[in-house]
Amino acid sequence: MIIDSHVHVGVPPREAEPKNFLKLMNTSKINKAIIFRYFYDKPTVFSNQYISSVVEQFPNNYLGFAWINPNEKTVTKELIESVTKWNLKGVKLHLEMHPTPLEKLRKIFNIAEQYTIPICIHLGNDFDQIELLTQEYDVKVIIAHLGTGVYCLDINRLKKAIELAKNKNVFLETSGNTYPLVDYALKALNPTKLIMGSDFPHEHPLVSVKIIELLNISDKNKDLILQKNISKILEI
Repeated sequence: MIIDSHVHVGVPPREAEPKNFLKLMNTSKINKAIIFRYFYDKPTVFSNQYISSVVEQFPNNYLGFAWINPNEKTVTKELIESVTKWNLKGVKLHLEMHPTPLEKLRKIFNIAEQYTIPICIHLGNDFDQIELLTQEYDVKVIIAHLGTGVYCLDINRLKKAIELAKNKNVFLETSGNTYPLVDYALKALNPTKLIMGSDFPHEHPLVSVKIIELLNISDKNKDLILQKNISKILEI
């Protein structure tokens, strides 16, 4: 089994229409995908209801995360409804796009802890905040793109993310990076701390899978990165 843990669905582009990506999953032998979406011209509630409808249509293939802007006034209500009403399984924060003060982030972590859901975070310059929050809350945190951003390939940011991942609840997701940086993270940590993601449609999922397949580790450890680590986090 392979799970792509970082997928954006919804047009544009046409390839990201859920049925089209499902065809790509089938040809790529990817069994499940964690999906989310941010429509720039609409409130996040629209995006999250859309993702919920996609999951309802394809329950065997897609798992949805709620894209949350912690600065919005209705964020608490929206996040709780995302979990209890719309059947979404986690939270996506984009802190480079939505820089957020610590107290507002605490509200998100508090709900995530209460409902036992993970948080996937695209970091801006928020490393210190996240380090503090992962000490305060018992919440699984997935750092998107190894903490570097999308093909920024910044080794100093990666080193900071590796330090975060020494916390038992913090994991690094591999999308938006090259083989050398994924390999660097693996050697600094271990296979239980990495999760494969593609960031589709920004990258073809098989490119991201191939990076994991090329790592000099056993098939058993590759399987951890390709699906077992995220399966354990989501209890699926």
